[in-house]
Amino acid sequence: MSEAAPRVEVMPFHAGAEYVDCLSKLHAALEPARYLEIGVWKGESLARARAASIAVDPNFQQPEFDVLSGKPECHFFQCESDGFFARHDPVAILGGPVDLAFLDGMHRFEFLLRDFANTERVCHPRSVIVLHDCLPVDPRITNRDQAEQFRAEAVVPGWWAGDVWKLPVLLKRHRPDLTMIAFDAPPTGLILIARLDPASRSLNERYAAMVESMMTADLADFGTARLFDELAPRSTALLDDPAALRAALFG
Repeated sequence: MSEAAPRVEVMPFHAGAEYVDCLSKLHAALEPARYLEIGVWKGESLARARAASIAVDPNFQQPEFDVLSGKPECHFFQCESDGFFARHDPVAILGGPVDLAFLDGMHRFEFLLRDFANTERVCHPRSVIVLHDCLPVDPRITNRDQAEQFRAEAVVPGWWAGDVWKLPVLLKRHRPDLTMIAFDAPPTGLILIARLDPASRSLNERYAAMVESMMTADLADFGTARLFDELAPRSTALLDDPAALRAALFG
């Protein structure tokens, strides 16, 4: 018997600037000196950075973009992110805490939760962590595995966001001290998180309970509209106003 397709509640396609263009605007607005990226693939997002950079990916692909231009230094680590944080210190590598991080690694929420906790620890209170794929408009691309029979019929055919949408939901519940701004960046949204606390260990302490609470959650049942209501995505036009963006992030 074939697997039944999930009930589908699709939201309108994101109307803002493409996420890689948003990353360019973010680099220009915040002018980070030190940058960390997890999940590089062919380098399109890494190419937008001009800061001293660390790139982490277990399987780098042949670059399709100029990932080195404009950077004073760029360090590549071909390993899984858990192993990177276990063996390396980004603060020592870059000569100071990370100012901006883009997390786009393994598309399962428990991996992203660990990446976020590990990254926050090497940041400072005015750093920003960016999450990708957390505002999917279509539940058919949010399976924990790349289920072809669902993805083929999705609004973005073949796209896979995984279930990382669960992380911002968990952070709103367990870390209300963080500032979270979601953006309507196609195809699957961007989320900026600020007011970080490098000394916090609450996510590590609550990790098992947080994972257990959301492991069986499904976006088709949770509700795509409910997710958008909770995260309240804003227009990417905010990224064109650096002063307003910094005020929104840091007050």
